[in-house]
Amino acid sequence: MAKPRPRLLGVGMYTRADAVRLLKMTPSRVTRWVRGYSYWLAHAARPERRAQPPVVRTRLPRIGGTLLISFLDLMELRVVKALIDQGISLQHVRRVAEIASEVFLTPYPFASRRIYTDGVEVFASLSREAGLASLIELSSRHAQIIAGQVVAQYMMELDFDPQSSLAERWWPLGKNVPVVLDPRVAFGAPVVAGTATRTDIVAALAGALDVAVAADAYRMRPNEVEAAIEFESQLVAA
Repeated sequence: MAKPRPRLLGVGMYTRADAVRLLKMTPSRVTRWVRGYSYWLAHAARPERRAQPPVVRTRLPRIGGTLLISFLDLMELRVVKALIDQGISLQHVRRVAEIASEVFLTPYPFASRRIYTDGVEVFASLSREAGLASLIELSSRHAQIIAGQVVAQYMMELDFDPQSSLAERWWPLGKNVPVVLDPRVAFGAPVVAGTATRTDIVAALAGALDVAVAADAYRMRPNEVEAAIEFESQLVAA
């Protein structure tokens, strides 16, 4: 029986270059976290090659040899980067991902609204309501319930599906700015909220002419065009 093909519509599709641009990461880091890596154990009696598995396991097929990353994969990479930036080791993050996958029965533990961090250990909320005090420490197999509230800034930029608790939209400049990534719109490319028009296209026209012309051409308000310009300029500056 032929293996069923993964569904491509509505999941978002990003290349490695897209992930680098959107998450402000290096290409090598994206590759290592998505594909895993190997290294030589230099201090062994005999040289030994070791392998580390991916932290985020992509499930989209390659197209023309190009690695593709889904929206949920992108959100996982974003959280992994946030954890690493807070000083948590990649080995610890990888272990947490394994445990969280088992605890919450999901292949996307870091795309869930139930993941938190205090900068030392990584926690996950046992409640579907983000921000409640019942947390589970994911530092070992012997999960421990923790009382307390741990809030991460990245949570405020996401909308979550009420049934799955997984991320479904990302507002990279905050929800008060009309720029959004939605895997069901334009294959997940950054667009002006409420439209399917990509921010890079809007910003390019505004740059070549002016904001008023771009607003008229795309039937947008000037502040929406300016938001697209701001978002694209931040990506270029990164």
